[in-house]
Amino acid sequence: MHVVTTIVVSRPGVMQQALRTSLAACPPIVVIASAGDGLTALRQIAAHHPALVVIDANLLPDESEALLAAIKAAPMPPRCLVFVQSSLHETLLLAAGADAVMRRDESAQELQATLARLTQP
Repeated sequence: MHVVTTIVVSRPGVMQQALRTSLAACPPIVVIASAGDGLTALRQIAAHHPALVVIDANLLPDESEALLAAIKAAPMPPRCLVFVQSSLHETLLLAAGADAVMRRDESAQELQATLARLTQP
């Protein structure tokens, strides 16, 4: 089985833990690091070279947009899944380079289907 190394970017707390738990239920995802802000995320990405970065909706939209732009400017960037709170954020973050966006209230089955699409070898 192939492993998809993943970094979670989410403000520390209950939502970050819930996101990590949801991802852990989706093989072949292996969360190797977490970051609470965009700058820490960029350091983690440079150190670990993950295949996937999951960005939570609890970051400010401007921070998520800037983070995506920085990630996608790198050679061979990881795939990025971004959780959003509105259709406006969805449009902005797709334009900024997100490989997929999801509403936070979507089902576990939808999360698994989206992750399967993003992580196909």
